[in-house]
Amino acid sequence: METIGSAAAGIAHDINNQLTLIVNHLALRDLESAQQATERCSALTASLLAYCKDDPLNVVPTNPVAFLRNFARYLHLPEGIELRLNIPVLLPSISADPLALTRVLTNLIDNACDAMDGKGTLRITASPWAIVVSDSGRGIPLELQRRIFDPFFTTKRSKGTGLGLSIARDLMRQQDGSVIVYSEPARGARFTLQFRKG
Repeated sequence: METIGSAAAGIAHDINNQLTLIVNHLALRDLESAQQATERCSALTASLLAYCKDDPLNVVPTNPVAFLRNFARYLHLPEGIELRLNIPVLLPSISADPLALTRVLTNLIDNACDAMDGKGTLRITASPWAIVVSDSGRGIPLELQRRIFDPFFTTKRSKGTGLGLSIARDLMRQQDGSVIVYSEPARGARFTLQFRKG
């Protein structure tokens, strides 16, 4: 029951992110993006059912260039945040579950936007078997960097559940990958996702 409860809390956190996107897309009359977010909600619900049945993630060879360009196409950031993509034309395949990777990136980007207080630069950089999400925010104090992946640990007070980074780490582990953080106070944060070869 504890495992199922933890999984349900994680999925609820991600579905709440998608519902926020749906509301924002509808306000902008962007029906295509709203539909995409709705489909992700449906997929998240299916993933919870699969988790409860102990089904593994659908890890497949994934083209990171095509994946990231499609992901960025439907990414809507706060008005004051500039997105900079550094994605080569060609990269080797990675082993990933596309839905799980979408969840990981969504959680990292949500945290980055919060750290920048709605104004700054978000960078998504791809290299062989790695994706880096970095921001120009306030950074993470050294004493907190050891705790940010702990479930329910948050610095957002009432605005956060403390599950986003924990979910990201667990999903990367299920794909035989990892997530590494590097940050200096007042100089932003950088999260590196590392993958097996696809």
